[in-house]
Amino acid sequence: MAKKDNKSSNFIAQGGILAIAGIISRIIGMLYRIPLMNIIGEAGSGIYSTAYDIYNIMLLISSYSLPMAVSKLVSAKLSQKQYRNVKQVLVVALAFGASLGLAAALLMYFGAGFLAGNLLSTPRAVLAVKLLAPTVFIMGMLGVLRGFFQGHGTMIPTAVSQVLEQIIHVAVSIVMARILFDKAYDPASSVNMSPNAYGAAGATIGTGIGALAALLFVGFCFFVYKHRLERRCRLDKSGALDAPVFTLKTVVITAVPILISATMANIVTLLDHGIFGAYMGAEQMNLYERLWGDYSGKFIVLTNVPIAIATALSASTLPAVSSHIAVGDRRGAMAKASSAIQFIALVAMPASLALAVLGKPCLDLLFRNRDNGLAGQMLLVGFATVIGYSLSAVSVGILQGSGLFWEPIKNYIAALIIHLPLLFIMLYILKWGILGVVVANALFGLCSGLLNLLTMRRKLGYRQEWRRSFCLIPLAALFTAAFAFCIYKGLFALGLGNTISLLISIAAALPAYLAAILLLGAVTEEELSSMPKGHVLIKLAGKLCLLKS
Repeated sequence: MAKKDNKSSNFIAQGGILAIAGIISRIIGMLYRIPLMNIIGEAGSGIYSTAYDIYNIMLLISSYSLPMAVSKLVSAKLSQKQYRNVKQVLVVALAFGASLGLAAALLMYFGAGFLAGNLLSTPRAVLAVKLLAPTVFIMGMLGVLRGFFQGHGTMIPTAVSQVLEQIIHVAVSIVMARILFDKAYDPASSVNMSPNAYGAAGATIGTGIGALAALLFVGFCFFVYKHRLERRCRLDKSGALDAPVFTLKTVVITAVPILISATMANIVTLLDHGIFGAYMGAEQMNLYERLWGDYSGKFIVLTNVPIAIATALSASTLPAVSSHIAVGDRRGAMAKASSAIQFIALVAMPASLALAVLGKPCLDLLFRNRDNGLAGQMLLVGFATVIGYSLSAVSVGILQGSGLFWEPIKNYIAALIIHLPLLFIMLYILKWGILGVVVANALFGLCSGLLNLLTMRRKLGYRQEWRRSFCLIPLAALFTAAFAFCIYKGLFALGLGNTISLLISIAAALPAYLAAILLLGAVTEEELSSMPKGHVLIKLAGKLCLLKS
């Protein structure tokens, strides 16, 4: 029985591997913002973030949907032992991804003036957008190869390539940002741009170099695996080989709703950016860039670290659910769904409240000698961002793995219809400024996540266990946040300083949270055993008499 449980929980372990890589990448990216902001300033950070908002949308079009679509199709074909079709999915998806990436790159390059200057009211970001365009083409092929391995149930090539990509990206970007920033100040230079804008453009160069390095690494992994795939194809006795046109149609039909869903989930940032820019007006351009720099360079960067866990779990949940659905095992699929939602609740709840109470000290640790008061307020009022977007990401993976591709899109549209009027009220009536953007964005994530849960109940017969996941776990998280905050304040009052007080409070919060969820009965011993390194936690909890009988 234990063996079966371990096998069934493999998708959480694989999601954990990808989550660790995602967190490492996000932490590297977060730390990278510190020297970058020291070079190009808050205004340059706002310009850089504008270019990245556009890049992220184009990235969604060219690559984000393809890993999910390819992983779903590959996992389904593997469960049916149709290895020749597995190979064909890869070949067709690579051609499709390269074509889509090229189209998105051309649109981004030639449309940079309209996208940055007209749509987002930041004309100084045009060069940065153009320099990011080739990266979109590279990511189209990289996404397909990552999805191929994810469909086989392994996240290791994706995880390693993500970390490698980020390390190279950061190293090259910092160097190029400094070189181009200084070049703009050089009287002998022909550069006719502000140092902030030119430095921000230089920072985007490393993105393409990092993506290319990741593509080469994953390509090498496939080269090593290729011989095994060819052997499987020769021994394929299924007798099934779809026509290439049919495979392309299947890839497109699978990828398009995932693409639209991902775009809907991320387009809210682009809309918020444009609406807030219009609210501030051209006469307050410098203030607008600094405020958006705080929002995107501090608030978003910090909240994205725990959200990376949900994103990774969604990537492993989709093929896991899909493989059960492909053989008619709906009960097994819903068991995976339940495990995924409970696991993400265990992570997102304490993370969101910890950022609310310790966000300002974290910012003071990361961004020294800068005013982090406003960004700290953002983390306090926007604490639900982590909960909402984490729940939304995992539930989308479950719905898409179940074949309900269009349901998350409908829910995103409904959430957006609620979000936009709320944003206008918070900006133009309540005059909340950038804090209004934060609150409205958090409500968008919560709304879409809850709507997805209702859809799972209605369409899949899914029954969520509410008492432990959404009552006891939040209670344990609330206790832990209050405990950590009190320790931090007490140590800080004793004169230990921000860094030591923060690190000790975080270290004390982790065992306190484990004790709280076990004493409250929020997690059973069986559920704990299905989690990564669960046997270690069970052994520790048993020695401390924390497990309820």
